[in-house]
Amino acid sequence: MLTANYRTPAALALLIAVWLAAGLFGRDPWKPDEAYSFGLVLHILHSGDWVVPTLAGEPFMEKPPLFFISAALFARLFGGFLPLHDAARLASGFYAALTLAFVWLSARTLYGRSQALAALLVLMGCVGYFHTAHLLVTDNALMAGIALAIYGLALHPQRPTLGGIALGTGAGVAFMAKGLIGPGMLGLTTLALAASPAWRTRGYARALGIAALAFAPWAMLWPWALYQRSPELFHEWLFVNNFGRYTGSADLGPEHDHWMYLKILPWFALPALPLAAWSGWRGLRERDPRIVLPLVASAVMLAVLSSACNARYVYALPVLVPLSLAAGAGCPAMPRWLARGLLWLGLALGFGAALALWAGWAALLAHRPAPLADGLLAMRPGFTPGLQPFLVLLAALATLGALLAVGRVRRAQHAAPLAWAASAALAWTLFFTIWLPYQNYGNSYRALVTDLKAHLPNGAYCIANRQLGEPQRAMLEYFGGVLTLAESAPGARYCAFLLVQQGYGDELPRHGSRWMPLWSGTRSGDATERFWLFSAQPVLDAQVQKVDVQQP
Repeated sequence: MLTANYRTPAALALLIAVWLAAGLFGRDPWKPDEAYSFGLVLHILHSGDWVVPTLAGEPFMEKPPLFFISAALFARLFGGFLPLHDAARLASGFYAALTLAFVWLSARTLYGRSQALAALLVLMGCVGYFHTAHLLVTDNALMAGIALAIYGLALHPQRPTLGGIALGTGAGVAFMAKGLIGPGMLGLTTLALAASPAWRTRGYARALGIAALAFAPWAMLWPWALYQRSPELFHEWLFVNNFGRYTGSADLGPEHDHWMYLKILPWFALPALPLAAWSGWRGLRERDPRIVLPLVASAVMLAVLSSACNARYVYALPVLVPLSLAAGAGCPAMPRWLARGLLWLGLALGFGAALALWAGWAALLAHRPAPLADGLLAMRPGFTPGLQPFLVLLAALATLGALLAVGRVRRAQHAAPLAWAASAALAWTLFFTIWLPYQNYGNSYRALVTDLKAHLPNGAYCIANRQLGEPQRAMLEYFGGVLTLAESAPGARYCAFLLVQQGYGDELPRHGSRWMPLWSGTRSGDATERFWLFSAQPVLDAQVQKVDVQQP
């Protein structure tokens, strides 16, 4: 039983360890974000160049390089006994651990140790967090930077100097992770907090001054190095990929929906949102100044994200940090109806998902019931189910541990947050164990690249590409050592091969009299992409035998 005096720290440590580790190992980089992220890591490993993020030979100026540098360091340190992509993915676990640690420290500073445990468990149980926390994506570094900065704001009344350093360093980490959006949200939060009389103090002003000094090196070193290397790339990064994406003038990224975050938060931020709403109402009613920081930070972040002209679910992750802090504040005083409702909802969702995952896996393995198995196999054409003893053992141990804990959850302190954290850990552990072969088969580019390479003659050193996406270019380099040139690039006209990406059901792309189709392929289980390889006529006649390519 988890209690305020931490009589079972080993059980809590085991839960956190399982939560952090599940999903980091045993799979290829998955489309879309992991694939292109690893391409950027691969460039740093091969070249040692950290100034210009480069993807399969082309500059990629969407984000600063902190996360990619970190992942490259982990890959270099642990790549000797782990697959390179698994070693790089340790960076995600590292930043997720930092995020949990700083949320716990912030809540302990604001409210005390009991509420700190509640805030930690709430964040671990958030529906929208677990999956991304284990992907090779730079949003994990952004989350850690936001959590560190908020810890600095929480700490500043007692220790203005240390609080200012933490605030500035956190803003710097957020900046080097995803650009201006993180420091922008934090800067607006500090201004909004100043509207409260409790925050208009000399200590706060001092902390902000120190934060500015701590932030300066982060804000100057890499941008200066980038500008020295290429003013054009600096302009592309700063104005196109920061201001342009925010205002929509760059016409990049997903289409915007200014109401999207309000639409998704009721499920994305479970269980943090209802708990934060309760804590906020209670704290404001009792005029508790400690609730001001998480409420203001949550509101500012939500407003900034909603006003941007690019919207993706993953962009909402930073809001979970202050929401979890606010949720932790009111957990000890939750009304019984809310505590019981969230407890049973968390257990029902977690164990319902676990039951469905076990049942679906058994149906695949036994091919019974046949309609369910056939439906699952239809989404992964060519996949052959098989028993993976080690993965099954891990899944069984996780399930047994969760079942043993159920009886104690109802009597534990912070039962509802604990139920959500344990449920998230169980469901995702099953997803990344017994379902890992199935998911990796459908999300990896390894088989596609291997098939493509088999149809390229030795010495095919120049391949042009048309509409080839960033994840695809990265995985071609990683799995096949294949670098391509954009068809519009000056040197592409001398290439003997052309690789075209298009929709799955599209007709044979226009290719002119120079090119002849050599190969066509799709990624297993992907009904959105099809790839065509064309060979210039002289090369085709001299080096390879034409392959009969069937239309999709």
